[in-house]
Amino acid sequence: MPASQPLVAVTGASGFVGRQVCQWLSERGYAVRAVSRAAPGPGLAEVEVVTLGEVADLDRLQSAFRGAQVVVHLAGRAHVRRDGAPDPLAAYRAANVELTRRSLQAARDAGAFLFLLASSAKAIGERSVAPWSEQTPPKPQDSYGLSKLEAERAVAEEGRQLGMGTIALRFPLIYGPGMRANMLRLFDALARGVPLPLGAIHNQRSLLYVGNACAAIEAAIRSGPGQSGLYHVSDGQDLSTPELVRSVAAALGRRARLFPVPVSLFQLAGRIGDALSRWWDVPMTTAAVERLTGSLQLDISLIRSRLGYTPPFSVAQGLEATAAWYWRRNQEVA
Repeated sequence: MPASQPLVAVTGASGFVGRQVCQWLSERGYAVRAVSRAAPGPGLAEVEVVTLGEVADLDRLQSAFRGAQVVVHLAGRAHVRRDGAPDPLAAYRAANVELTRRSLQAARDAGAFLFLLASSAKAIGERSVAPWSEQTPPKPQDSYGLSKLEAERAVAEEGRQLGMGTIALRFPLIYGPGMRANMLRLFDALARGVPLPLGAIHNQRSLLYVGNACAAIEAAIRSGPGQSGLYHVSDGQDLSTPELVRSVAAALGRRARLFPVPVSLFQLAGRIGDALSRWWDVPMTTAAVERLTGSLQLDISLIRSRLGYTPPFSVAQGLEATAAWYWRRNQEVA
């Protein structure tokens, strides 16, 4: 490894994005330390693995980060559609704010010059009228988004007090090999040829292929000591919901079967779902309809100009790589 390449500790290394980040950086000559509660499993050659167990206290984090010049903090509590925790906000704050604070302090104590936080577009809100810039006033709509905004602010403020460089990257929906949740369900539906009532939706949404997320993280690392900031990241090509469906279908080698249903009917179904959700776990709520039919666009001009980030993969390339993984996964399961 060249002397200019720092040792990078990656928290949340057993997750979908964490594994990809570890592999990406390792393949590009960085010494990588994968840090997670559980072992990340096979497939991470040339990567040092540190398992924290269930207690990620300050002492264990300091030990895990020892010698690292950069800490990429991906660990946290992910957004879920229906949260079963007695106090969701408290649970999100414990995992996304307090753990972040401890990790920042441990990184500083270990001598790291940069702490990089993976944040979310949900720290701003759920629906954009025009593309959001880093100057857009944030108005998070749920406990997860609020916890990510609080983590961003804690990292920026406490990083200044500690004299440490901190960078927060706001990501939209990330897709790619190893993905789960809504994007995987879309792939399943299109692979089976399920007709989808999404033809009348006119919106624009930013997405992020996991390879482009890795490239943005590397660009932040390469910015060097003393750099701090908040940046939006995406593929640089926004899609409407019907365009996304057609693009995924093309990558899978399937025909998209779209038919139009007025957005007003989705909204009515969402309001009905809101009422029913007090008793049952229903998929169609107002929030779900908003994610399906509304726009959410991120302006990435700042990270392009300041950090030199250029998405190395087009949306088509990202979806093709994801489709190849999807078919391999299905063969292995079968």
